[in-house]
Amino acid sequence: MRLRQRADYVAVQSGGTKVHGRHLLAITRRRAQPELAGRLGLTVTKKVGNAVVRNRIKRLVREWMRLHGWVPTGWDMVLVAKDSAARQLHLEDFASDLTRILRQLLA
Repeated sequence: MRLRQRADYVAVQSGGTKVHGRHLLAITRRRAQPELAGRLGLTVTKKVGNAVVRNRIKRLVREWMRLHGWVPTGWDMVLVAKDSAARQLHLEDFASDLTRILRQLLA
């Protein structure tokens, strides 16, 4: 599932736990109802690059999450791309970062 409402993004960013990766910042927050499916939101700002670069980063992160990752049940997660992400436009670069972030969050 995806985060779609601005209020959901703001709730996660204001009350969530931050984990820094090389190219991504993950902010997570427990949902009020822990039995609900986890939700993911992506933020790639204009400082990262032009629209082509920003969309490529979003596609890579979504593809990795589809293949390997998941947001744990009862959690909301917002991934914010850092400006270094624009220089690493390969799935392998994001894979190591996302794997490390998820391990840290689940520990």
